[in-house]
Amino acid sequence: MGRIPETELDSLKSSVDLAALVRSKGIELKKHGSKDLAGLSPFTEEKTPSFIVTPGKNLWHCMSSGQGGSVIDFVMKYDGVSFREAVELLRTKNPSLYRSAGPVRKSTVPKLPPPIEFDADDQTLFGQVLAYYAGRLKENKAAVDYLKKRGLWEEEALATFRIGYADRTLGLTLPHKNRKDGAEIRTRLQRLGIYRESGHEHFNGSLVFPVIDPMEMSVRSTGAKSAVKRVGSTTFTCPVLMRGSGTRTA
Repeated sequence: MGRIPETELDSLKSSVDLAALVRSKGIELKKHGSKDLAGLSPFTEEKTPSFIVTPGKNLWHCMSSGQGGSVIDFVMKYDGVSFREAVELLRTKNPSLYRSAGPVRKSTVPKLPPPIEFDADDQTLFGQVLAYYAGRLKENKAAVDYLKKRGLWEEEALATFRIGYADRTLGLTLPHKNRKDGAEIRTRLQRLGIYRESGHEHFNGSLVFPVIDPMEMSVRSTGAKSAVKRVGSTTFTCPVLMRGSGTRTA
């Protein structure tokens, strides 16, 4: 369920106006032949335009660097982001896409807004992550289909029990781990059980079922609560907060 459906990728590649996106970066495009537009490459220093955009196919090709592709490839190359982050930026029509700041080799500052408050207490922080997962569930067709196929799709129940889906996008909203604030928030999320020591989200590609206590708190700092990860018929239990212990059970 973690992979982005090809139908969604194809839709982004065809629906986002590549020429308009390129122009928003400050790249002037002029008519080149009967079907193409040409401009100076943003990736090399040149005086003769060799950056070609073909609106009819929504594709680009930079002859001076030999690179090209779809609108997703352009965002990855220009904004210095990963494939998944490029998809999220395009899918959400993030305003940062349409700003001219020059190409970035590798961005360490997130362009997607963080769903958590870095200075929140542990209980609030954990709840914000669960709320993010809950919001991501409806955005993921594969996860929705999975629940519907098993007769588990009931929006009121999903909202009541705060069931969510970890689609590998939380990390895209956080500063890179080589930045001080990025390292600090990842360390906290690791202690809360959201992140593994490897730096990956614990529930990547999984449905998340929070365990809610009678006080409607997802976790308490005075004891251990857990979130459940279910893939097919396999269930794992992972402590979220356990004072004085870092033990993980499965």
